[in-house]
Amino acid sequence: METATGSWLCPTEADRARMLEAGSLVRRARVWVSGLVGLATLAAGPWIGWWPVLFSVISAVQVATLDRRVARSPRPERLVAFSFAWTAIFATLGTATSGGPSSPLLIFLALPATLMANRFRRPVVIVGTTFSVVLLLLGSVAVDPGGFADDPALVFASLAILIGVVVFTISLSDTEMALRADARFDHLTGLFNRASLVPRFAELRSQAHATDGAIALVVYDLDRFKSVNDQLGHDRGDAVLRDTAHLLRRHLRAFDLVYRLGGEEFAVVLPGVGVAEALEIAQRQRESIEEARPGGVSITVSGGVASARGEAVAWDTLFQRADAALLRAKREGRNRIAIAHDEVPALPLAS
Repeated sequence: METATGSWLCPTEADRARMLEAGSLVRRARVWVSGLVGLATLAAGPWIGWWPVLFSVISAVQVATLDRRVARSPRPERLVAFSFAWTAIFATLGTATSGGPSSPLLIFLALPATLMANRFRRPVVIVGTTFSVVLLLLGSVAVDPGGFADDPALVFASLAILIGVVVFTISLSDTEMALRADARFDHLTGLFNRASLVPRFAELRSQAHATDGAIALVVYDLDRFKSVNDQLGHDRGDAVLRDTAHLLRRHLRAFDLVYRLGGEEFAVVLPGVGVAEALEIAQRQRESIEEARPGGVSITVSGGVASARGEAVAWDTLFQRADAALLRAKREGRNRIAIAHDEVPALPLAS
């Protein structure tokens, strides 16, 4: 089961991670394309007028600053969607002020839709493409109905390019995501795996650095899990892992993240949370696992908690501190939560 985010744009954390990853992969290309479109519009200014140049410059600035704004936002998908919408609107204004149905800028209306098509699920892409088509018609046919009636070829060609590029981009994106899925998810528990954790944490780290925000990490390990496999069989062990994953998710907010690191080890990433709140969450999770008997087995879990804020947020350091706390919890008798030595506890650590 994928963790929900409560957002229509990105219904699950997997969708949000896909959106952010797709953006990072095309960041350089997006900047180059925006610059080239801006230069082309500037060079054509004497022939098409200077209003389209102004709209192109405004659009290029908001595209160039998108990544910085996304890094500071807890809902980055909204900023990406607004960026798409504003870019499409500015392109429409440029088209409307440079000839409408005969404007050479008509074909540029396909660019915002293309940038959107590799980031979101199909329902969002369909809505966005429809929005682009409506804008294209408003910026051409509505501006000069007579000019469109006399020569509709450029409008029809631009519509075909817009829809065709979006369909092609969706196809490529679906193929890529299908190839990546096996490497990103743990199919037994439905959680993200370790390979997907580090790039997602890099996005959270950027947000923390920009906003001086906190991030807490809890690392869990099921106690004496090997005996479950040895005595009850691997099928029962798999059931324990699946139920444990469900119990860990149940006590979290929509944007908290749960990962299976491997074997019987899990990690919970808590954005915007300090050590005191993380410790409280970890204690609730530990107690729920002990009471629920995942897989019908009486089993417990130990955990280690660490947190960092702002520029101090770094995956390697945070994980090492949480893992050291986990090892200490194991040494002190298991079925307990320990915090990193350099943290100041605000709650009792007794199990």
